[in-house]
Amino acid sequence: MLSLALLKEPLIEGNKITKGAIILSDVDDTLSKFPNLKDYFYIIERKGWEGISLSKHADIKLVEDLSFWDETKKRFPNSVLLDVAGADFVDTENFKPLNIKKEYDGIQISTWQNFKRPELFFEGIKLLPKKKFLKFGHLIYGDEKELSYRDKFILFSKENSINVDLPYGDLKSNNGLPNDAKEINLLINKAKMGVLTSRVEGINRFKLECLSANIPVLVPKDANIPLKKHINDKTGIFYDPTPEGLAEAIKEVEGNYDSFSPREYVLQNTGTKVSLEKLKKALELLAKRDGWENIYQDIYWDGRNQSLIWENKAETFIVEILKKLNIESRGGL
Repeated sequence: MLSLALLKEPLIEGNKITKGAIILSDVDDTLSKFPNLKDYFYIIERKGWEGISLSKHADIKLVEDLSFWDETKKRFPNSVLLDVAGADFVDTENFKPLNIKKEYDGIQISTWQNFKRPELFFEGIKLLPKKKFLKFGHLIYGDEKELSYRDKFILFSKENSINVDLPYGDLKSNNGLPNDAKEINLLINKAKMGVLTSRVEGINRFKLECLSANIPVLVPKDANIPLKKHINDKTGIFYDPTPEGLAEAIKEVEGNYDSFSPREYVLQNTGTKVSLEKLKKALELLAKRDGWENIYQDIYWDGRNQSLIWENKAETFIVEILKKLNIESRGGL
């Protein structure tokens, strides 16, 4: 699925073009359609899932799955590798602790897809009737099958009197869901901890948003490498991927709450400041190699899906910007 974020437009001075910077998924497919994109931009590849990123033409690769670091380095020696992914760019100015009352023992924000294993979440919190939880997530397709899958768990929670708020459970689309960073941060701050139940993903954005808000996160022990990234004794715990394992982990985190300091960890190891600095240095290295001006010191990206342009809109954007740049480079406009 094509997505892009424009970080920096090229600098055009007479016949000299200093490349801009653009973040892309599906790099090779995109360049097969728009080969001259590389004439104007350094291409930064985002994968957004586990496994090795296979594009041959990325100038910089954001390595999501660090278990493939050595193989990626060997197979793509001409690409600059960075040990950061989209979620590592979490905006720590918007996602931060708030001095408000904790209304929920735990929160889960995730899509209504079976790989997210919502059954583990609902069956786990069912064992904790005296605790209260918040759960919502956006739809990928919005079709009847997906809505029916979501409604199954909403019905399960009602039939079993599970103490969980499902504030957006009647929506037929993503219209009406909160997506503003500050609004999401407020909801996260109302909970004592975040809960992941997936086994396979990329680096989870919700996890990093919780940690930035100083909220510890629970991650199943059978999770893949990207999901486990940034979880340690300061940021959360791993739990047995059973309802009983999740319930015990929730009680364990509450019983040792003062031992966690996730925001301190984020500020030292990841987040916008750390990750953007790595990306700026990589772009500076490429510019120095090519004898160009370093124009990348003011780039910004928060890694959220809302900051990306998707699919048809992304292709339209590429067509329009290439047309504009080609005119400018030829002295038009």
